[in-house]
Parts: sequence; C-alpha cells; structure tokens
Amino acid sequence: MLLFSVKQCSWNPENAYIVSMNWKEKIKWKLVIILLALVGILIVWCAGKAGERKKSAETEILQEYMIKENERASAGAAYPMQKETEGQRSTEEETKGEEQDALTLPEERIGAAEQKTAETNAEITEPSIRVLLMTDGFTSYYHDKISLRFQGDYELRGKNSRTVKGGEILELALGSGEFQDGSLTLVPTGEENRIIVTSLSRGQGNPAYRGSLTVYEDENGLRMVNELPLEEYLYAVVPSEMPASYSEEALKAQAVCARTYACVQMEGSSLEALGAQVDDSVSYQVYQNSGEAETASQAVNETKGEILLNNGEPINAYYFSTSHGKTSTDEVWEASVPSTYLQSVECRYDAQEPWFAWEVTVPAGTILENAKDFYPEVQTIGMPQILETGEGGAVLDLCLPTDQGEKELHSEYDIRSLLAPEGISITRQDGSQVKGGTLLPSAYFTLEAQTDQEGNFTGCRIQGGGYGHGVGMSQNGAKGMAETGKKYKEILTYFYKDVEIGNINDVLSK
Repeated sequence: MLLFSVKQCSWNPENAYIVSMNWKEKIKWKLVIILLALVGILIVWCAGKAGERKKSAETEILQEYMIKENERASAGAAYPMQKETEGQRSTEEETKGEEQDALTLPEERIGAAEQKTAETNAEITEPSIRVLLMTDGFTSYYHDKISLRFQGDYELRGKNSRTVKGGEILELALGSGEFQDGSLTLVPTGEENRIIVTSLSRGQGNPAYRGSLTVYEDENGLRMVNELPLEEYLYAVVPSEMPASYSEEALKAQAVCARTYACVQMEGSSLEALGAQVDDSVSYQVYQNSGEAETASQAVNETKGEILLNNGEPINAYYFSTSHGKTSTDEVWEASVPSTYLQSVECRYDAQEPWFAWEVTVPAGTILENAKDFYPEVQTIGMPQILETGEGGAVLDLCLPTDQGEKELHSEYDIRSLLAPEGISITRQDGSQVKGGTLLPSAYFTLEAQTDQEGNFTGCRIQGGGYGHGVGMSQNGAKGMAETGKKYKEILTYFYKDVEIGNINDVLSK
C-alpha cells in the first residue's frame, strides 16, 4: 500500500529512499510484500484447517466414547451404565412388542451374497484376532502378576521352551525367568485346550480362553494378549453382549453385528502398539465376561463369515439395548457426513421392555456436582433447558444457566453425564426401580423443573425412554422381532438401510 500512495505521504527520509529506488528495486519490494501477504494468508488458512481437524478429532473421540458404552441388552435388574459388576443381565422373558410391519427384504441380493459366502468359507482360512485382556474391573492393560492353570498341554515358547502339562499352574511376575526378550507365548496342542486365568475375575468367575496366550513384560507391568480364530472369539462375545436366552434369530443378528464390528477393528486398530486389535472390555466388545453358550455359538456358526457391507465396505454396526419407539441417526455424535445406512426407524418391538420408558428426579445439587466436571468454576445453576432435539428425538443441545453465564452442551454423552442420576432410584415402566449410574439411561427425555415454596430451583423431573445411544440396532427390538417370526436378515435390514451381507474374508483379503 505504501508504494501506491507514496505521493500522498508527508516528506521524510524513508519516502525519499522509496522515490529514489530504480524500477528493479521497486519490483523487488513489491514481490516481497506480495509474498509476505501470501504467507500471511497461508498461515491463517492453515490455522483454520488445524482448528477443523482438532474439532473433527474431538468429535471422533467423543463418537468412539459413545460407541464404547457397550449398550448391551439389559432387560434385567442391573443398571448397566454404572461401573457394574459384569454379567448382571436378566434372562427373563418379556412380553413382546407389536409392530406394523413394513419390511422389504432384498432377497436376490442377499441370496447371491449368501451363496458367495458359502463358497468363500470353503476356500479361505479363517482369520484370527488378537485380544488384550484387562485387569479386574477393566481398569488397566497391565497386571502386577498373572496366574494360569491349564486344561490340556501347551507349548511354552520363552527363555526355556518346554511343554506345560494339563493341570499345571504357572505364576508370572515382572522379572520371571520364563521371559525371552520381554515375552513368552503359550500355544495349545489340542483344539479343546483352555487356559484358565485364575488371577482374573469376570462375570462367569475365572475366565477360560481358547487359542494361544502371549504375555509381555515392560516397565509398566505384564500384559496378556489372547490370539484365536475370529469365530471362536465370537463364541465368547455374543453371550457377553446379548443374553444367550434370547431367540435364535436375534442371536444371529447380534453375531453378524459383532463380526462386522470386529472386522472394522481388525482393519485398523489403535492397539497395535500393544500387540492387539481389540481389548476385552466395553471399549470394544465384551469378551469372555459371560461363558460360552450353545445357543450363542450356534448363532455364530450359522452366520459364519457374514458381515454387513455398504458399497462394499463393512459398516459401523452400532447397537444398543432398548429404543424409546424410534432409533436415531449418527447425528447424535455430530457426524460430519451422516451414514446412509444409519437412518431413524420406528421401533415398537421392544415396547414391553422395562427400559422402554422411565422416570427419575435428579436434585439440583447432583446436577451442580456433575456440572463441575465440565465447568469447575461454576457455583450455582438454574433449570436446564432443551434447545434442540434430533430426528430420532434425542436431545442434541442443552443450555445450563449458571453464575458464570449460560453453558451449552452439544453432545449426547455430555448431556447424559450432566443429568446423571448416580445412586438415585430410576422407576421403569414396569414399576421396577434401579439405581442410576454415571450416565442418564438415554438422551431421549423431557424436563420438568422442581422448585421449593420460594420458587428456587431444586431439581429436574426427567421423563425418558430407551436405554443407550439409540443408533443402529435395538437389541431388545431384535429380540421382539425374532419372537414375531422375523429372520435375522430381516432384522438387520430393518435397522440398517442400504446394506448387504458379505464375507469378512473378502474384505480382509484386500
């Protein structure tokens, strides 16, 4: 700008220098100024993109956290959002819900894919999966000590390779002489062999693992990775995610979802640095919390290799426990590009489930304590206000008045955390009461202010429905559909749109 307005400037030595410059010097300085301007624009653009990437990363982390709630079918007495004693799931039979059926099944596409699946199963070796086994309560990847008991003989490959006999007990700690270069591996000599980890406690007691077990040691402690065929892994996942008492077709639908989820994790896991692809907790899919069950294993076998595909790629086969009459899209996780296969659908098949409707009153003091996790400086709060709900009815935007101004929460997880009724009785639609945990049962609710005689805010009466994030397949909805005679492929194509059945080997071989 200085060069183009030099005649308007007051006379000073700098102006004199500019006037005296030859044309080459003037062009040089013009180019320098233009270059500096371009650099400035580039810096601003990069900063903007960095901000976008940061927001995208934060959204992805939040979405992962939501998915990792592991919203299993929980029709029973336990309130699963607590850091519960695992395995507390009801196997009681509930009266099935009714639904006006509007299903259309792409039979030709499914049939052709099914034939291809059968052909592929006969030709391709089954893939294996590596599972990181966590400590009691799923609090850490690292164990202080490990105690193993063997059913059948195992080859121990370590500093001194040898055969470990069935019935033998192996105790491991940091510095044990069994390790070779920081690890040892135990390989079964027979298909029916099992390793019982007596230093672990799960819902079924001490879990017994198929396949091989590798133990690593480093400065943090010991960690265990169980490697086994994928289908055998699912034998222990399906009954841990859905009660084995559920109908065969519901278990089959769960098996396909679990296999699809595992496929996505096997393609790109964040646990590779620890030698694994998934862990055995709610962070991925619960594994070996409940013991294997014949009905669940049969469902896995009868759907062997089958996964859900959209445009040839495995989908994010999200599932949750119970709907409130409708499912949601992935807008609840602020998805930048909504998934076409995750659409909001009507669901009344689980209308008789206890969690289909519920009610709880959360005191203002509890909400304030929850709010301090987000805003430590807040000292007082007012009545929360719902600003926006999504297509499926989930609350997507909540405003909390505070002494530090109005605070808006935009994610389902944060909203459910703010209103968490930890330790407070929740009344379900069948009249049963359960203690609340660290999340509200779902984000499908309405709010009613509670006040004292002076009109001061004392709490919220929350009337809600469903349990879980509400995206994808309702497990209790799948149960209800199966009880009305629906097959597992009908169940899957009801909850997931624009999908086809493919084979996991075709995907992993790419």
